[in-house]
Order: sequence, then C-alpha cells, then structure tokens
Amino acid sequence: MEIKTDEKIDLTRVFLELDIETDYLRGLLENVLLVISRFMDVYEGFFGPVHEGRIFNEIAVISETGELYFDSYKMRRFDDEVAMAIVAHELAHYYLGHHKKSGWDANNEKEADQLAEKWGFNIEKLRRCL
Repeated sequence: MEIKTDEKIDLTRVFLELDIETDYLRGLLENVLLVISRFMDVYEGFFGPVHEGRIFNEIAVISETGELYFDSYKMRRFDDEVAMAIVAHELAHYYLGHHKKSGWDANNEKEADQLAEKWGFNIEKLRRCL
C-alpha cells in the first residue's frame, strides 16, 4: 500500500472532535484517510470523536455513541500496515453504523473487516497478529 507522505488530510474536517496526543496516531489517521479517500469523499460527513489513551483489554474500540478510542501505546507493537488496518476497521464500524446497534455482534466484525479490506487494508495480516 503506497501512500504519498506529502499529502495531508485535514482531520478537523473529518472528525467531530479530536483528542489526540501523539503525532503517531495523527499520522496513522491521515494515512488511513488518504487510502479511504480513493473510495469515498472523506469530507462528505463526519466520523465520531477520536480519543487517544490507554484502554483496558483492547487496542481500539467504538462506543455506543460513536466515539472512537485508540490505544496508540499498544498499537506501536505492530507494524504500520497492521496499525492502519486497526484504524480502518474501527472507522468501518462507524461508517456502517454499528455503534447505533446494541451489543457485540460477530456479523458486525465481519462487515467491518470486509469494508476495511475493500478500502485496501490487510485485514488477514491484522487477524493473524491479534
């Protein structure tokens, strides 16, 4: 997956709110959105708020209210391809409206994987690493 690093995405136009502490997560989000922008206009609408911090027993999650949480400390254990797949998977959940449904659902996981894979992310490698 080739990404031109000189291209930038204005994250404040894509997410309702940003609570990001590190350039690492900011860079991952920008790169993922550059890839996704090949399939859709990322400025069409907003994704929910993004928060960075420690998450108990998870790497990334989406809340019932559509807030995206990423534990960049845990994400750094993986190579960038896997970390970007994690971000893409969570954005796919939001895009598909899974946060509006109650409880965990295996079908939602499969749908999010399929969309992230359609966008061009290596979900097979992600699943092998988890």
